[in-house]
Amino acid sequence: MDDMFVARGRKSCKAQEITNLHHYQVELFYAILDMQIQELNSRFNETNTKLLVCLACLSPSESFYAFDKKKLMCLAQFYPKDFSLADIIILGCQLETYIMDIRYSVEFSNLNGISELAIMMVANKKDKVFPLVYLLLTLALILPVATATV
Repeated sequence: MDDMFVARGRKSCKAQEITNLHHYQVELFYAILDMQIQELNSRFNETNTKLLVCLACLSPSESFYAFDKKKLMCLAQFYPKDFSLADIIILGCQLETYIMDIRYSVEFSNLNGISELAIMMVANKKDKVFPLVYLLLTLALILPVATATV
């Protein structure tokens, strides 16, 4: 009979542990996640977030897997002083040719970031072939400096 009492005691103790475990792993975890999300939302407004998503489309990793022409066109529209309406139309054509040319080029296959992409474009004179794409790339490179806050 004593063994049965001990077994029942263990079950209720274990149920209490699960409740405490649940509290710390789930309820407290969610509260901390909510605070972090709130902090991120206060630092990155909708425009900045959209800008960063568009910027990611320039990444050369995994054979330019993230490339998205529509988002890159949207990125250009954030710079109306640098891209006229005619430039944006030409950029669309350049982006189509650019991605076909760059994806299948051995020189551009193992790049680690947009800074290496910019360097490789200059080294292979692709900055002259795709000047508007290169302009977009250079604007993307200065973006972290231009948007930095104290």
